[in-house]
Order: sequence, then C-alpha cells, then structure tokens
Amino acid sequence: MRDYYDVLGLTADAGADEIRRAYRQLSRRYHPDISGDDRSAAYREVARAYEVLREADRRRSYDAALRDSAPRVDWLSDEIAIDFPSVSSVLDGMRHSFFGDMPYASLSADVEVTPDEAFWGAVVPLSVPLRGTCATCGGRGEMWEEWCAACAGTGEVTSEHPLRLRVPAGVREGARFRFSVMPTGCAPTVVEVRISVR
Repeated sequence: MRDYYDVLGLTADAGADEIRRAYRQLSRRYHPDISGDDRSAAYREVARAYEVLREADRRRSYDAALRDSAPRVDWLSDEIAIDFPSVSSVLDGMRHSFFGDMPYASLSADVEVTPDEAFWGAVVPLSVPLRGTCATCGGRGEMWEEWCAACAGTGEVTSEHPLRLRVPAGVREGARFRFSVMPTGCAPTVVEVRISVR
C-alpha cells in the first residue's frame, strides 16, 4: 500500500495545516501547466494523497488500513518475559553497576536503490546480524557437563534481525542514515546505511 504521508513528505502525526501546505507546495512543483514538463503522474499521486488525508473520516480509514498492511516483526523476544517493570529497572541498574554501560556494536551497509525509488521513496528490507545470548544454554556456554553445541561454548549466538528501512522521497547518492537496533537479549547495535542510486 502506498504511504500517502511519504508522498507528501510528512509524518503520520501531521496536522491539517501541514497537509494543506505540503499539498500546495508539491502541486505547484508538479502541475504540468506550471512545471513545464510532463510530471502528471507525480501530480496525480500528490492530489490523491491530499484527497485521502484532508478529510478526517477518510484519513482514519486510511491510517487503519496502513497499520494493518504493515508487517508484524518479532523483535527477538526472550523465552521468559518479565511482567514487572520494577524488576526490569532493578536488573538494568544491577547490570550497569557491575558492567558499566553496554558497548554498542557498529555495523555499516550499502543500500542500492533505483532512480525511481530515490525519487518516490521506497521501503527496503534489511537483515541485520546481531549477537545475543544463546537461548539453549541461557548464556552459560554449557549444558550440564558438556559444552553447549548451539553456541560452541561461547554463550552467544548470531541471529539475523529483519527490519524495513524507509528511504525518503528525494534521497540523493551518498546519503547516510544512522539508527540503533536494541532487541531484547542482544547488545545494542548502531547501523549506518549509505545510499547508492543505480
């Protein structure tokens, strides 16, 4: 489903005035009579986005459909869930006292997009390799009197963490994005992505 907020260059919490202002700017840029070239497809998409987002009822329906179409991602949930937030903060405090701040791992990736995707924006699937606690041995590295086969005795395993990177419309060659991934049971990881337009 096409993200009309992305078409207008807005976030989902944009107000009516912001939507109207973005529509007016983009329609002046893409209207065939004003721009002088054939950008009618872009103009029609901007007009359609504004048509849907300007009316409160249509916008609510669209937002619900957009939420339903988003993929569900399990962020590497742990085997045991702690139901008490106070216990979680105590454990985090103890971990900080003993070990200090958790070091951030750092990864980088090059993402290629087509010129059309760079112009219109795109959602690119990524798979980020993360180091986390071995679920088989609970991070001990051993099972009874033997080394844990799943982690080879290290207590850590690498797992692929799927996510979707939203590339904004109008992105240019060499643009860089930085974000952090912090799923439960894994070390915080900073990911830097460089965009290539091909």
